[in-house]
Amino acid sequence: MNESWKYRPPMLSPRFAHEVATVGDDVFVLGGTDGNVGYSSVETRKLTGSGEWHYVSPMPFPRGNHAAGVVDGFVYVAGGIGPGDASVDAVDRYDPELDEWSPAPALPVPLAAAAAAGLGHRLYLAGGVVGDTDAEEHATDAVLVLDPRDDRPHWVPVAPMLTPRARFRLVAAGGGLYAIGGLSSRLQDVLDSVERYSPETDTWEPVASMHKRRALPGVAALGDRIVVVGGGPAAGDPTARDRTTEILDLGTGFWHLPGTLLPYGRSSLVCAAGAPHRVLAIGGSANLYGQRVTVPDVLSLKVP
Repeated sequence: MNESWKYRPPMLSPRFAHEVATVGDDVFVLGGTDGNVGYSSVETRKLTGSGEWHYVSPMPFPRGNHAAGVVDGFVYVAGGIGPGDASVDAVDRYDPELDEWSPAPALPVPLAAAAAAGLGHRLYLAGGVVGDTDAEEHATDAVLVLDPRDDRPHWVPVAPMLTPRARFRLVAAGGGLYAIGGLSSRLQDVLDSVERYSPETDTWEPVASMHKRRALPGVAALGDRIVVVGGGPAAGDPTARDRTTEILDLGTGFWHLPGTLLPYGRSSLVCAAGAPHRVLAIGGSANLYGQRVTVPDVLSLKVP
């Protein structure tokens, strides 16, 4: 792959610990922080066109390290770190057509650094760290599902992941869910492992591991491929950031590690699938000359 990352118009605010959701041709970036101030703000751009960003209605309160997913055209934001640096159980739903937020069923427990994805007509929420009392931040393997079509929607447990994970990504692709990378606790190595959930059988199975260990990479499904960008490769090094991209071919089950590099290492970024065959890498915590810097940068890569 000889393509290189191209700069696109940056976000209006530098962010990490943010989330992303795509509805139709609109991509939304939700919350996060610049390292000093937590954001409730939401900004959006079209996947096509000029790529200019603008703000829409903010979330009800600032949150970071939250999870987001899309179900039937609605964006759900779940858990995270809220006011007072406390984990929250709140779930909120955004209607892009009305530009309005409304409450959704709360989680059973406060949860941060989890991951979410919509699949079918359901929202799945996996992993994360429960509450604020565990200094080592041991992750859970629990998985919850919400069906908004129920008469009384509520979160229901399904089969747990094979590995407890926090600060990882969950993505829907090929009719299943893929849990990618992350950490099992602050004292353990970053994970390179990947596992797949089948909603038909309610089971998880391991798939091929990535070439690199990655916590909080950017991840996007692009047709029959999953693209993973950057991430933090080492729990004990606060400036470690990866510059590589790797691609899982769902047909062959193999990862490909092309030579294309980000201009600088980034973690806690998010990715969105653009068109045609493009991936956007949005924001994050960068390593610039050995210093951690929160960036608003947006980069685009064409994936052949």
